Amino acid sequence: MNLLYLHQFFAGPEAPGPRQPRDLVQLLAERGHVVDVVACDLNAYNEQTEPEEFFETPAGGSVRVHRLPVPRGLRASLANRLKTYGRFAWSAYRFGRGQKAPDVVMATIQPLFGGVAALRLARRWRKPFLLEIRDLWPDALVVKKAIAPWQAVPLHAMARALYFGADRVVTLTPGLKIELLKKGLPANRLDLFPNGFNEDFFRLEPGTREKVRAQHGWGDQFTAVYAGSLTEVTAVETIVRAGAALRARPDIRIDLFGYGQSKTGAMALAQELGLDNVHFHDAVPKTQVPAILAAADAGLMTLFRSPLIHIYFENKFIDYMGSRKPILASMDGVQADLIRQTGAGQVVPTFDHEALAKAIADAADHPDRCREMGEAGHRFIRSRLAQRQILERYADVLEAVARRDADRVPTWDPFQ
Repeated sequence: MNLLYLHQFFAGPEAPGPRQPRDLVQLLAERGHVVDVVACDLNAYNEQTEPEEFFETPAGGSVRVHRLPVPRGLRASLANRLKTYGRFAWSAYRFGRGQKAPDVVMATIQPLFGGVAALRLARRWRKPFLLEIRDLWPDALVVKKAIAPWQAVPLHAMARALYFGADRVVTLTPGLKIELLKKGLPANRLDLFPNGFNEDFFRLEPGTREKVRAQHGWGDQFTAVYAGSLTEVTAVETIVRAGAALRARPDIRIDLFGYGQSKTGAMALAQELGLDNVHFHDAVPKTQVPAILAAADAGLMTLFRSPLIHIYFENKFIDYMGSRKPILASMDGVQADLIRQTGAGQVVPTFDHEALAKAIADAADHPDRCREMGEAGHRFIRSRLAQRQILERYADVLEAVARRDADRVPTWDPFQ
């Protein structure tokens, strides 16, 4: 089949961002399919310029990534973001009109606007359409007070047109599935294909832990690492304040790797508190994350408080478990529930930096328990969230949509 895939922020091979889209198109090419990815020319996390790409497989499949220019300054303001989103959607639609009709059109949202462009192209060509949902717009924007409820009205209409205009809908988190079912989306058209665990990705050369620890000067300190975006949602100020509560423990340090609009404020808070045990680093390519986590002793997670907190299911959740690291978290939601159920770490209430500091200290003081929690998380994702299985199922659904017989392929949810 020929697939046109609109994904505005399709991350480059060495760029920060979700890896699942790259692995999916790679698998499709290995199955002999031709995939054209239409994306913008910047990375959503650090705004670095992303490259165009092309590769072929022995099976005769190929992937070509087309990059369309968009305005910079994505994180500067809501107006800038909307300008970037709108420019991409319009450019993607114009680009698509000049292409040969594919067998199936696929779009990833958010933002919504690229999905609208993809749906219009599918209707223009009278081809089937698969929608992948990564976030809940505009609901999440209203909850965060980024927009007023009245401003969300046209966005709600846009979202519903996409949800009910798609031949099949894929979501990436259990919480998103719950919310979409509440909106009336038929269960027989809704799949759950979450971020998965690729064991090969976490195979490292002997001595990697020692090498990375020496590189960062970690010595013999217990090192708790946060690896991900630093945004309002991720509430990393809780981690900084936990660092302040650990001043009397020179054997413990906290290192944060990532970009985001909250990073400047978090760094300023650490400086204001006079902390020398909390360290900030640039975001690293996804391929370097396993080595950093191999060198660490625990993974940190924090989230803000929201009625939609259950929709989040983050890459770092998989990365920490894949690296056999205990997860020390201050948050609620599906991820918190899974950590407790599997014994993969310790969870404390949202924003409770003192409880998070105690959890970090307890982990440092009980290395055997730390290892047990890390192993428990690793067993869970190996058995329930194997990436190859998830992507094979995803590819099956796409092929069925292209054949126009998706109704014959049962929906899938690895948590059921």
